[in-house]
Order: sequence, then structure tokens, then C-alpha cells
Amino acid sequence: MKRWPINHLTADDLDAFHSASLPPEARTHLTECADCQAMVSIDRVVVNALATLPSYAPRPDFADRVLTRIRRPEPALVRLLRPALAGRRLALAATVVVAMGTSIIWSLFNRELLLSWVQLAAVETGRAVWLGVRVVATNLTSQPWYLPIREFASSPGRLAFLAGGSFVTYVAALFALRRVLTLPSGPVSHANG
Repeated sequence: MKRWPINHLTADDLDAFHSASLPPEARTHLTECADCQAMVSIDRVVVNALATLPSYAPRPDFADRVLTRIRRPEPALVRLLRPALAGRRLALAATVVVAMGTSIIWSLFNRELLLSWVQLAAVETGRAVWLGVRVVATNLTSQPWYLPIREFASSPGRLAFLAGGSFVTYVAALFALRRVLTLPSGPVSHANG
């Protein structure tokens, strides 16, 4: 059996050395290895130097002061389009208002035509829905599993048996779920042990 460690001390081992939790095998290696002893002494000098440094904590308003000094330039596209968009916003708003007004005036003078379009849209929507129902029904009835299900459903006794079995299964599943989700009433012997 080979003696531990085959390799030198790692950074984790150095941290363990400074916190006095180095394993005995590593301590034995440290007494025998000159390279690791030199590394530990250098690391001890660095740790001691870091301990003498004053701690620095910025004032609470530091982040706010830095962010107020930062000027974020606008994207180039916004700078290019700003003069062009200034006049266009008013033009766009006027266009929308004029278009809505024209639509209202046209609707007042052409009520019959507008109502005929609404009725035509309603009729065509109804036809499309009815066609969709017929297509779905035709596709269902042409499936190979449709006839056995229809044969099974033709008997009221079988349907009642299926409904009763489904209800009993549902109630049993509810009781099982309640049992699973209920907390134990007393201490459990193997818990936390």
C-alpha cells in the first residue's frame, strides 16, 4: 500500500492547515516535504499580510453616486431618427383620427351594406363551423375502432357497468391520494434516526 499523499498539498489542504483541520496524513507529508513546507511558509506570509490590511467598506450611497455620473449615450439610430420622428408623430396621430372619423361617417351613410357584410360573415362562419363538425364526425365514424365502441355503447347495461366501475375507481384513487398526502398522526420510528 502506498503512503499518502503521492502528490503535494493542494490549495484546500493549505486552507485546512490555516484552520488547524489538516488530516494527520497531510501533516506527516508536510514534515517530510521541503517544497510543501516552503509553500506553507509563503502562504502564511501572504495570509498575515492580508490580515493587516484595513477592511474597506464603501459608503451606502456609493452605487447611487457612481450611477449618477454615468452618461449612457443614446443609440445612433435614435439620434438619427429623432428629428424625423418629431413631425411624424403628429402626422401619425392626425392620420389615425382622420381614418377613424372617415370610417364612422362612411358607416353612418352605408348601414345596409355594412349590415349585409356582417350577416354574410355570420352565415359563412356558421357554415364553416358546421362543415368542421361534419368533417370531424365523418373522420371519427370511419375509424376502425368506432364500430366496436358503438356496439359496446349500444347496451345500457354495459354503459351502466362502465360508469359504475369508473366511479368506484375514481373514489378509490381519491382515498389512496388522501392516504398518501396525509401527515402521520404519531412519530415515525425511522424518521430522523
